[in-house]
Amino acid sequence: MPTLVFDIGGTKTRAGLFNQGLTRSVCAATPNHLDFPKASFRELRERLVTSMHRLAGEIVEDRTVTQLNVAFAGPIDPAGNVLAAPTIWGALQSRPHPFAGDLVRHWPNARVSMLNDVTAAGYRYRRSSSDDFCIVTVSSGIGNKVFAGGRPLLGRSGKGGELGHLCVDDSPEAPLCECGGRGHLGAISSGRGVLGRARELAGRELTSGDLVAAFLRGESWAERIIEHGARPLGWALAAMHLGLGLERFVLVGGFALALGEGYRQLVARAAQARTWNGAGDWMTWLELGVDDDFSGLIGAGLSQETAS
Repeated sequence: MPTLVFDIGGTKTRAGLFNQGLTRSVCAATPNHLDFPKASFRELRERLVTSMHRLAGEIVEDRTVTQLNVAFAGPIDPAGNVLAAPTIWGALQSRPHPFAGDLVRHWPNARVSMLNDVTAAGYRYRRSSSDDFCIVTVSSGIGNKVFAGGRPLLGRSGKGGELGHLCVDDSPEAPLCECGGRGHLGAISSGRGVLGRARELAGRELTSGDLVAAFLRGESWAERIIEHGARPLGWALAAMHLGLGLERFVLVGGFALALGEGYRQLVARAAQARTWNGAGDWMTWLELGVDDDFSGLIGAGLSQETAS
């Protein structure tokens, strides 16, 4: 029986059917705190669940769903609770939330499995059952997951992979992160963070597409802004290599993949500059993921096969 899979990000919600591979998929905008600034935590949750149910209805009948795997943009504890989701709910969430319970109302016959979205994507890039690597997403926010011995490395409470909330700027004027903190890597180096800086410097409204297009055309103003965001990310990856010895990093996420090879090289050079004695070959260690927007969906399906 095919598995109904979701990949819920801060910008897009994707739904698909997985049966030894992704067979169908649809997507829609994620109802987040930026688009609905007056909505409460409960209202945003209800909007999200309603959107998920509508998307699923385009590809499968409710009564036939017996397995539902959800890749979610936030840390998930061992009980399946969402611990936080800043790119979706901002700072509105005050305690762990059993999101799977919200879904059972629509899919009462299904077993619901929750996992972090970057963890899910990592299963797509796992080369073997003993693979060691780090997957990093640069999109609405920044997240990562280390796979050690082919398995995601998590703490007892399910935490691990929140590199986007590392404070890299402790100045009073540091940009505000969606979690409520200041100077976090995600506030500076994520797609939303870089775009915010671009708008501030340009003094006009810009879209992410405008910024990406200018970077790909080689316009110097866009290159400077993208490099400003890429540097702290490279430094953070260098710290992970130095601390853990990892020599493979996979870069995914809509923003990173849209910027492409030029962006990968900026991050790699920044990491190389912060690595002990300049050792290692970051141009080889850092790779781009597949630019098809399906890594979370495919990984959500593969995670179930791995657990079986």
